[in-house]
Amino acid sequence: MYIHWTNHYFPKIFGILSFVANPIFMYLIVTEQKSNSIGKYRFLIFFFAIFDMSYSTVELLAPVVRLRFGIFSVFEDNLQGIHGTGAAFVVCLTDGPFYGIKNLHLAQLAVSIRCGCISLSYGILIIHFIYRYITLFFPKLVASIFQSTGCICIFLFFITHGIVWAGVCELFLYGDNEMRDYIRDAFQKDYGVDSYDIAFLGAIYMEASDQVVERSWAGILILTGISTYAVSLYIALGYKIMKKLRDNPAMSVTTKNMHKQLFRALSVQTIIPICISFSPCLVAWYGPVLGFDLGMWNNYLGVIALSAFPFMDPVAIILLLPAYRNRVFGVVPKAPVIVPTLVTRSSHRWTTTANVLAH
Repeated sequence: MYIHWTNHYFPKIFGILSFVANPIFMYLIVTEQKSNSIGKYRFLIFFFAIFDMSYSTVELLAPVVRLRFGIFSVFEDNLQGIHGTGAAFVVCLTDGPFYGIKNLHLAQLAVSIRCGCISLSYGILIIHFIYRYITLFFPKLVASIFQSTGCICIFLFFITHGIVWAGVCELFLYGDNEMRDYIRDAFQKDYGVDSYDIAFLGAIYMEASDQVVERSWAGILILTGISTYAVSLYIALGYKIMKKLRDNPAMSVTTKNMHKQLFRALSVQTIIPICISFSPCLVAWYGPVLGFDLGMWNNYLGVIALSAFPFMDPVAIILLLPAYRNRVFGVVPKAPVIVPTLVTRSSHRWTTTANVLAH
């Protein structure tokens, strides 16, 4: 199902770039001689890199596109408008090994898992914020985080986000015959595809049976709640972390600078999914209801932005952490300047003085 060249090629390009950037990032983590400066936090960012590549793998196996069905629009220029008098959006499989298979339930599950990766990105960022919060407020607990029990709790917390999101898609946003009839003419006209031959998730907000409308709204509101909870937690924990760094005179300058660098990197890591995951999802979910017609952005660029996340994330960290940035760009820190030794003789003893100016 060929939608547009941007949607067809850019996610694949970003997927390949992810498998270039993340191994480089992992190599920097493993070989950094000063890795003790960030302690065991390097294990979390290493896990983040593995997740980024897993995200890209799912993206390549189950590429999707979001198609909007808005209110009081018509089909023009191959951009999705209204079908009937209702409003809906559809996330459908466009390519990959699951496209065109006879078992549409399996293909739909692949789409749900692909969408669940959005929530996994929320979950792993929350873990990073919680870790930074613990290191500042409860440093005695840091050692227990990476013990067996702590690691199990981290993994369960992380994977639960993806399972819940994918489960909501499967239980509330699945494509039944009523939805397939709703979009059939549009798909046949614009893409030459029968809606009964493709796997998709969708929501119809009005002008459908009560059962379909109610479960559509229920699914969208639950997903909105998950997204809002994640972003609110970022803001709340981020505010507390910044306040702690600002109002803690007992912390040494070196330690404070390290925490600031790591928090700055984490903040950028958070801004990326908010801009390219959270915002596009809200536009896709509520645009049809509110009558927003963002044209190509809603149909193509939102999906491209989602696929860019696993590549942009390691690049942002490398650029923001001086130790990694200097190694990638070959910047060698200035060596200390040693002032020539001054030798004096006093009371039959030799006294040697050396002044070292660190840069």
